[in-house]
Amino acid sequence: MKDSIDNIINTTSLDALAEHNITRVVIAAGVFDGVHLGHKRLIDELMLMSVKQNAVPVAFTFFPHPRSVLAPEKAPELLLPPAKKIELLGELGVKAVVTIPFTRTFAEQSPEDFIRDTLIAGRVELCGICVGSNWRFGKNGNGTIKHLEDFANAGHFAFTAVEELLLDGELVCSTAIRRAVSSGRLADAAAMLGRNYTLSGNVVRGHHLATDKLSHPTANLQIAYGILPPFGVYAVKVRYEGGEYPGAVNIGLSPTFGYDDVIEPRIEVHILGFKGDIYGRKLEIEFIEYLREERNFTCTEALRAQIDKDVNTIRKLFKSGGKAQ
Repeated sequence: MKDSIDNIINTTSLDALAEHNITRVVIAAGVFDGVHLGHKRLIDELMLMSVKQNAVPVAFTFFPHPRSVLAPEKAPELLLPPAKKIELLGELGVKAVVTIPFTRTFAEQSPEDFIRDTLIAGRVELCGICVGSNWRFGKNGNGTIKHLEDFANAGHFAFTAVEELLLDGELVCSTAIRRAVSSGRLADAAAMLGRNYTLSGNVVRGHHLATDKLSHPTANLQIAYGILPPFGVYAVKVRYEGGEYPGAVNIGLSPTFGYDDVIEPRIEVHILGFKGDIYGRKLEIEFIEYLREERNFTCTEALRAQIDKDVNTIRKLFKSGGKAQ
């Protein structure tokens, strides 16, 4: 694992922070999938605690997701790649992220063992802990905020349990965001995230349909993390090597061409006004607005005409400042 991502210190233990000259920390603990507004509330409390305790604010998290180890059949699709999670936590103010490798052996620890062996690091003084009010830890989730509160009182350091965030009566959580994205409620997902929903991945080779037959070259995006919204065409903002471009993305099975090998959904990104070979490169797409459903056109000419309309709509959208979700 890299030691830093965009200047955010990244380690696999609290003790390792001493190698970066960090000896006093306050931590916010959680999975932090999505880094949504509920997580922001927790980090905001951490930042206040950091000032009061004169200690470095650290996000304490886990990978892989605990359910992928304990109940693989119920494991959720993660909303973010680990590196993006670290980046977003850094934007909220944390100076370091400790990512604990989550294994079955680790999960078998009692709450007391977790506190003693994982939170109490020999070279780093723990000055405070922030967690969500329903956070559980240790074997079978037996550890509660009461364990942490007692531990904090005995150790004479700060402890805060932060109430979960409700938005329009709905709990802000990763599960709710996944549900919103998969059902096409991108505005609801954006409201819970505090930003528009994004997907990122590597560009892989496709059938060259858009270039050879439609005069609109596309990048076929292969993702490892994230939830796909419903099939259709979306206006997106494309980030590539530090630049931002207006774009269109089609998510679906390319029904007009009926290729037998297209079984899994394809993510085809057209970057307006961009020329260049980007195969093997990484792209991030930010969903701005849903345009239309994916259609099975009778011929390539009809599809090309519709794509021309879509591109013109996107140009107007971005010229007017866009309609953020």
